[in-house]
Amino acid sequence: MTTTTTFTTDTALAPKHAHSAVARRARCVSERSPFTEIREQARLRTLMVAATATGIVSVTATASAAVVVIGLGA
Repeated sequence: MTTTTTFTTDTALAPKHAHSAVARRARCVSERSPFTEIREQARLRTLMVAATATGIVSVTATASAAVVVIGLGA
């Protein structure tokens, strides 16, 4: 006597691509944490402050170099 077992899977629920599986897992983890959005805003705020500070330092250094070049040319 032979017993045959057949398994069926619901393909509508399974992700079609690896990215979908990873994205679904990441989404589930982020939905569990109530502070994810707050952390993202803090990270963006930090990046904006760093970009602004870098810009100010860059402009100050360029202006300082221009003053030195103009001073040497006079």
